[in-house]
Amino acid sequence: MTENIKVHEKDKRIFDMLQAELTLRTGKKITQQELFSGIIEFARSKKENFFGRLFKLPLSEKDIKRIKSVQSDWGVITTEKEIDMVVYGAER
Repeated sequence: MTENIKVHEKDKRIFDMLQAELTLRTGKKITQQELFSGIIEFARSKKENFFGRLFKLPLSEKDIKRIKSVQSDWGVITTEKEIDMVVYGAER
């Protein structure tokens, strides 16, 4: 069974570029249906990560506790300027 879905023009261009790049890398033509099925299967296999990125879900209390449990003080004083350079590549 086939269905039609509405796709933004920008997304369609990206999809077409992915199809072309995959064809170049593998030397094998892949249909849009095969590519779409592959994308769906990948999203399903990584659904927690996918859902978190898609909906920007907040961290659970368990995740917050896990992150805090690995924090440690290295005894190094870091300025806001240094943090901006590491995180953003420049001062804000």
